[in-house]
Amino acid sequence: MEFVDRKEELGSLLKAYKSKAPNLVVIYGRRRIGKTSLIKKFGERATDFAYYLCDTSPISEQVRRASLAVGLAINDKELVEMSVASFEALFYRIAKLKIEKKLVIVFDEFQNLAKLDGAIPSVFQRSWDEYLIKSNAMLILAGSSISMMRSEVLSYSAPLYGRSTGVFELKPLKPKYAFMLMPEKMDIKEKLYLYFMLGGIPAYYSNLEGAVGDYTNAGIKEILLAMIKEGSVFASEPNMLLSEETRNDTKYMQILELIANGINKPSEIASKIGVAHANLGKYMGLLEYIGIVEKEVPVNIQPLRKSKIGVYKIKDNFIYFYFRTLKKALPSKNVQYMYEDLDLLAQSRFEYFARELLLSLSEGERIFGITKIGRWWGRDPGKEKGMNEEEIDVVALNEKSRDILFGECKWSSEKVGINAYNELKRKSRLVQWHNDDRHEHFAIFGKSGFTGEMKRIAEKEHVLLFDLEAIEKALTDSKADSKS
Repeated sequence: MEFVDRKEELGSLLKAYKSKAPNLVVIYGRRRIGKTSLIKKFGERATDFAYYLCDTSPISEQVRRASLAVGLAINDKELVEMSVASFEALFYRIAKLKIEKKLVIVFDEFQNLAKLDGAIPSVFQRSWDEYLIKSNAMLILAGSSISMMRSEVLSYSAPLYGRSTGVFELKPLKPKYAFMLMPEKMDIKEKLYLYFMLGGIPAYYSNLEGAVGDYTNAGIKEILLAMIKEGSVFASEPNMLLSEETRNDTKYMQILELIANGINKPSEIASKIGVAHANLGKYMGLLEYIGIVEKEVPVNIQPLRKSKIGVYKIKDNFIYFYFRTLKKALPSKNVQYMYEDLDLLAQSRFEYFARELLLSLSEGERIFGITKIGRWWGRDPGKEKGMNEEEIDVVALNEKSRDILFGECKWSSEKVGINAYNELKRKSRLVQWHNDDRHEHFAIFGKSGFTGEMKRIAEKEHVLLFDLEAIEKALTDSKADSKS
C-alpha cells in the first residue's frame, strides 16, 4: 500500500539527520498508527540505517541481534560475527568508530525492552550521556505503548527525560489521506461508511488490501466479509490495543461497550461495571490518555476534570464500530446485520467527520481559523421543563476573531430543507458565547443533498452546504499535494 501524508514528520526527521549534531528522537503512538512505516520510509533516505525490532527475548539475545543490525549497516564484520556484551558496550563501540556519515539506530517497540528490564531506560540514558552524544549517530526510540513511552522516556521522572532532540506522537491520518488508501473504484458514500468503520488508522486499510481479492474494485460488502471471516485481525484488535497499556483489560472492555451503546454518563458507567463513582477516574483516565475516549462538555464552556456536565464519547472510529456492530456479528459471521447497521453507524459518526472536515478546511484557509470545535447542548428557557433539551451537532470557534460556526448533520434519505436551517439558527441563539459581538457562520451536511429552496437561501446567506459531491471535492482538492 502506498505511503501517504506524514510530510511534516518525515521532513523533521530528515532535517535532524542532515544536522551535524547527534540526535535522540522519540516516536510513539497507538498500535497500527504507522510508526514503523514512517521510520522505514525515512530509512530509505539514510545511508547507514540499523533497524531493530525489540521483543520479549532474553536481553543477551537482543543485544546480539541489535549488534548484528548495526554491524550490517556500517559493514563492521567483527560486530556482525562477535557481537558485544551489552547495549552499553554496543553504544561505546559506535561512539569510538570514526563514522563519516550519520548512523541511524532504531529501537522499535522500545517498551518491550523496558518491560523486560526496568534498568534499560537508565542504560540508554547513561549511554547517551557518555557515548552517543559525542558520536555521529541518530538514535530513534519508537513504541506503541503510549503510557509506557511517556512514563519511561518522556516524563519528568524518567531517566531519558530531557535528552530527546525530537518527539513525535503520531495521530490517525486525516480523512483526505485515509480516503487515498481506500478501494479506488468505491463511491463516496461507501468510502464514508469505511471511514466511519476504520477512521485514520493506515494499517487497517493495508490489512484489507491483502485480505480482499480485488481490493481496487471492492465494495463495502466485500470489506465487511473480509473483516468478519475466521482469522481476521479485526476480531481481536481491541484486546491487542489495550494489552499494550494494561495487564487486565476486562473493565476497560466493559466500559467501551457501554459507551458505544449509549451509556455515557460517569455515574451510569460506574454503576454498570460495579465500581464506586470515585474510582471510575482510574479507568477513564487511561482511556482518555491513550486517545480512545474523550470527556465531552458543551464547546462554549471550559472543561473541568470533575465536571458533572460532561459525558464520555469514543473518539476512535474502529473501537466504536467494533463494540457497536462488529462484536455482535462475529459469533454468527452475520455480514447482512453489519451491512444493515451501516446507516445507523453513519448517523452517529457523521458529526465527528464533519468536525474533521471543517478543521481541514480551516487549515487550508478556506474558512476562518478554528481554535476549538465540538458539540453544544443545553436548555431552551422558553420551553416547558422536560421538553427543553437542545443540541447542536457541530460548533466551531475562534476566540480571538470571535468567529463561530454552527453546523447540522443529516444522514438521511431525504433532502435537507429550509426548516432544518431555521431550526439551526434558532438554537444558535441559545449558545452563550460573545452573543453581542460575534461573527456567525452556518454549515449543513446532508447525505441526500438539499432542496432547491435551501440552495437558494444558502447562496443568499452564505451558508456552507455539503452533500456527498461537495464532501468528495473537499477531500480530493489537495490530493495532488498529499503524497510523500
